[in-house]
Amino acid sequence: MTVEVDEYLNFCGTINEFISAHMLCLGMSVNNYEHRYIWDEILTSKSIKIRPFPFEKTARRSISGMIIKDDYETTLAYNSNMGEKRKNFTISHELIHAMYHLDSENKVFTDTKDTLSYSLADILPEFQANIGASSILLPEPVLINELKKGTPPYFISNRYGISEQAIFMRLLQQMQASFEASYVAAYDTANKIMNGNSKNLAIELGRNLERKILYSNPFYEAITL
Repeated sequence: MTVEVDEYLNFCGTINEFISAHMLCLGMSVNNYEHRYIWDEILTSKSIKIRPFPFEKTARRSISGMIIKDDYETTLAYNSNMGEKRKNFTISHELIHAMYHLDSENKVFTDTKDTLSYSLADILPEFQANIGASSILLPEPVLINELKKGTPPYFISNRYGISEQAIFMRLLQQMQASFEASYVAAYDTANKIMNGNSKNLAIELGRNLERKILYSNPFYEAITL
């Protein structure tokens, strides 16, 4: 098992259990999930002020968002020039930093398009923040539900405000982590699902993932009723 796979399993389990517990408390199920309620829970519990900011010139193209903690408040700023799905991912990414990485030594995280697509564990906070951002927008139980229904990826993307590229990466990492699939096999399967070439593959993957999560997420059955 590689470092990335091991860390993916550990952090994905942690954040999805957190989200599932809050879904249950908020009366949400896999059929009516809205990520904004999870945002509100984190923003309130961490006393975070969220502000859009119209970055200009070089910063407009390079900076996606940042989170800063000082003696007065914790501020989450995101680039208001971005498209809706990238805004969603950026805000979710910064919220994960707030939950797990901000401390007395690390008071600022600034993120770019590169860090928001980071998929290696050698920069652990960015790796975790990307796993967490994807999970906030599309929690594992919700993803499984949509896969089992054979929902087209473009519909999942639009329904949950997450890019198709992020869904592809999620499927790729999930198959490598959960089933020890090779990169080539996982890439090929994810590609077929994303291209809409195999509804049956999506359904089968959803069922197989469900068999795994039943034993790892104590809230799964309650939010799938």
